[in-house]
Amino acid sequence: MKRYYYPKRDFSIPESLLTGYLSNVIGDRPSDDALFWEMWNECQSIADAVLQTDYFKGIVNANLHPAAFGSLMVQDAYYCMKGRDDYSAAVTHALDDKCKEFMQRKVDSYDNYNVYYHKTWHIREAQSIIPGKEIKDYADYEAYVAGNLESPYVFCVMLPCEYLWNWVANQIDDSVPAGTIYRFWVDSNRGEPTGGYQMANILEDYRSQINESKAKEIFKKAMNYELEVFTASTKIDKLWEKK
Repeated sequence: MKRYYYPKRDFSIPESLLTGYLSNVIGDRPSDDALFWEMWNECQSIADAVLQTDYFKGIVNANLHPAAFGSLMVQDAYYCMKGRDDYSAAVTHALDDKCKEFMQRKVDSYDNYNVYYHKTWHIREAQSIIPGKEIKDYADYEAYVAGNLESPYVFCVMLPCEYLWNWVANQIDDSVPAGTIYRFWVDSNRGEPTGGYQMANILEDYRSQINESKAKEIFKKAMNYELEVFTASTKIDKLWEKK
């Protein structure tokens, strides 16, 4: 059943659009020696910490407060709308035609996904949202990478967002019983991380043209931002504490 109230958080490029410069970009699992797996393995402890946040414990135990879930969705709307703008900015100084075409397709994929926020959450644009510090810092860092660094580094900073949500859903799949309140989140996000794999594979094409240490630093920083965002998502009560 298609979940109009919560579609899969997916920014992959449809296979039918992987033509021309993108004809060799695939959504299959990257080879075991790909740079992506090196970056991911070095950040495994961060991914494991994300699993242990109260947010995902709440999904597993079916006791995540709806306000925390809704708050994170609004924060994610801010992130996704800013992400769309980041790809649009990166297009203006693309490393080559292949990067330019890929990033333009990513703009289109974010536009398609962000319709969900327009129609379901009634959010028009990022400027209508008051972002928390964690999500704003994350979005600002991505904007810096997209606006100032060469195109392949954009893939490094965006990969955690593309891969982590699928990974988490797959990890907790067997722990969230059918019929529980947040089972829909797992059903929507589990499965193959096609968008992440596409980006990991195109990054591999440019591996010889980037500084791998710098790529890993960018990837790790984005992973830490993911952890910070999920950690902060269940601390709404602290916002109401008297100063």
